[in-house]
Amino acid sequence: MKLEIKKMSFPEQVRFVRMFLQLSQTELAEQIGISYATVSRWERENRTPQLAMLGKFYSFCMRNGIDFDIYGEGEIK
Repeated sequence: MKLEIKKMSFPEQVRFVRMFLQLSQTELAEQIGISYATVSRWERENRTPQLAMLGKFYSFCMRNGIDFDIYGEGEIK
């Protein structure tokens, strides 16, 4: 199944992934290894986090079967 991730802002991507995996903000934060406040800020603010934090988020996505390609589209495996 292809996802139209490229049309989503980063906050929308975070919320989508969290809802898809049926996680609370706290659970997502714990699984990624970041604070609840960071996840909350990611969903509320329309800005891109630092590269290290992006890496943590996208690595988490890949471990959970959500793979983002270089064009910003995603695929659920």
